[in-house]
This record gives sequence, C-alpha cells and structure tokens, in this order.
Amino acid sequence: MPVVEPVDDRLGALLSTHPVAGERYLRTGGAALAFALGGVLLAAFLITHPDIVAGRLLALAILPTLGGLPIAVVQLNRARRTGRAARYELYENGLAHRTAGRTRSWTWDQVASVDADPQAAEAGPEQVPVVGLGQRLGRHFRCAVRFTDGSRILVDGCTADGPAIAQALLTHRPDAVPAQEAHRGTRVLLWTMPGVIAASCVAVVLMYQYMNSNTEDDIGAGALVALALAMIVCILVFVMSLVAFVMLLIGRRRVSAGPR
Repeated sequence: MPVVEPVDDRLGALLSTHPVAGERYLRTGGAALAFALGGVLLAAFLITHPDIVAGRLLALAILPTLGGLPIAVVQLNRARRTGRAARYELYENGLAHRTAGRTRSWTWDQVASVDADPQAAEAGPEQVPVVGLGQRLGRHFRCAVRFTDGSRILVDGCTADGPAIAQALLTHRPDAVPAQEAHRGTRVLLWTMPGVIAASCVAVVLMYQYMNSNTEDDIGAGALVALALAMIVCILVFVMSLVAFVMLLIGRRRVSAGPR
C-alpha cells in the first residue's frame, strides 16, 4: 500500500482517497479517434472511387468523423490534464488534489461554490444508448467546485466514489451554492435549443425531398455531394441538440428535486 505524504497541516487526518481513472479517458478518447479516422479513410476511399457508390452515401462516411472527433478531443484533453496518477483525498478539514508533480489543497472554508448532485451516479447502467455512452465517458456524474483562491476542480464519473466527495463538500459547506449566472446559461439553452432542433429537422426534410425528387444528372455530382454533406451535418446538429436538451432537462429536474 502506497504511503501518503502529508499535504497540509490544516487538513487534519486523511479519511479517504479517490483515484481518477486517467486511463479510461485515454481508452475512450483513443477509441473515438480511431472511429473518426475510420470515417476519414472511408470517405477518402469513396472519393477516389466515385464509380462504387452514389454521392448520397458519401456523406454517411463523414458521420463517424463528425461524431467521434469531438469526443476524442474532449477525452484525450482530459487524459492529458489528468495523467495516470491523479487522485483526490478527503481530510477532516478539507480536501486535496494530487497529480504527477503537483499537489493542491483547500480547507472547507475555502470552498466558494459547489455544483453537484451526489445521487446522480447512484442509478445502474442506462439502457438508452446515448445516455449509456455518457456513462462510459464519465459524464453521468459531475461535481464542479470553485475555491476562494480562484482554483477550480471538476470531479466526474471517472473518479472512484466521486459522489462521496460531492457529499462531503455539501455537508461541510451547504451554503456554497452555485453562482446564479451558472444557471442563466442553462435557461437560455433550454429556450433556444427547441428552435435549433426544429430548424435542423426542417432543413434535413427539405434537402432529402429535393435530392429524391431530382436525379443525380439534374443536380450535378458536386452539388449532390455538397447537399449530402450539408444534410448529414444538419442530422448531427439535430441529434446533438436533442440529446443536450434532454440531458439539461434531466439535470434541471434533479436540481429542482434537491437532495433525497
């Protein structure tokens, strides 16, 4: 068992340690990157062999790239920032965050804001594919903490027993509510996202009708590929906006319900 070096005399006795699964970020980010690169290679193959498939299907080859690349960027950036030896430590009078070559610590009095729902991670594996993907990526639980010295930490589902950290923070600092501005952006998104969803859906329907009511010779090969790419982008916007809208609604419902 590794010996834990003292962090700060103010923190008191060590209560628990919570390793961060940095390799999980790397694994999921690498898989998403491979998925995105597969889409690029498939698209390149179809472009160099236009006689194999119609231009409409070329856009489908871009879909893995559009879906996998953002996930790869986020997860690999987390892996870079977290490293392989990161962990949180709970003490009697505060907490600490250790990474390779760096240790930060704070007392409970230094906690300025806590935005978390400890019950969010208690549910079992979600059967809904999109939400299940969020669980694999560690997005099913989130605890954002801001301290009086300006430091911030973000504990997510890749942290061992992350809800225990959130519960400790809320127990010692029940008055550390999120800034009102943090919820203002959520309200704006909840009002604007339905419009984005509707607009992208209408655009997909109109482009699909146009492409299927005209032959490839009438539209032209270049225009057909451009329309197909535009349609797939609109589909991606529709799916991502719909998922984000649902997740925001779920999160707002949890906040409104409060601790159980």
